Amino acid sequence: MGVILETVDGRLAMRSDADAPGSGVSIDLGSIDVRALGGHPLVRAVGKGAGSVVDATAGLGGDAWILAASGRTVVAIERHPAIHAILADALECARATPTLAHIAARITLVHADARGALAEEAPGVWSILVDPMFPPKAKSALAPRDIRLVKEAVGEDPDAAQLLAQALATSAPRIIVKRPHEAPPLGGEPHHVIESRLVRYDIYDRPELMPRP
Repeated sequence: MGVILETVDGRLAMRSDADAPGSGVSIDLGSIDVRALGGHPLVRAVGKGAGSVVDATAGLGGDAWILAASGRTVVAIERHPAIHAILADALECARATPTLAHIAARITLVHADARGALAEEAPGVWSILVDPMFPPKAKSALAPRDIRLVKEAVGEDPDAAQLLAQALATSAPRIIVKRPHEAPPLGGEPHHVIESRLVRYDIYDRPELMPRP
């Protein structure tokens, strides 16, 4: 099965080609809870280093939105054309919404494969976030429909380790990999880990690349 773009209630939406027309899923960035972000595990994983963040696997935009709401400037890279399209539509809607425009203004969305785009987008950034598709669990609850559609569109992300290698080849002082608790590290052993209820963040620091005070 594939995915199809359609307009639902004036918004660009994505659905499986097996679903009924008009049932597509759009992205509502305003529904993301951005209260008390100082303790959010992703914000803690990024840390206080100076500079912007590259979200190398933007997906539905949730991580980029949280980082932008915390005050970060974010370059969000998404390679799948349908996912990029609905995220671009969601950002356009957010920029037109007075209560959300200041957050959306901090996000630059790039349609590209991050494996090739990082060399251009990463110079001068503080950190790069890599959030590949999670490996399937033997037993798990059914994922929300939007996540299932992303998995259907993207597949299993077999080049995730290659993307991490490309991130580690940049001059970004901190690389963060989002993983499920039960999965092994995507690369070598991380320098430290931040756990949350649903996921963990494996952090790879390069002290020699960190700005000196």
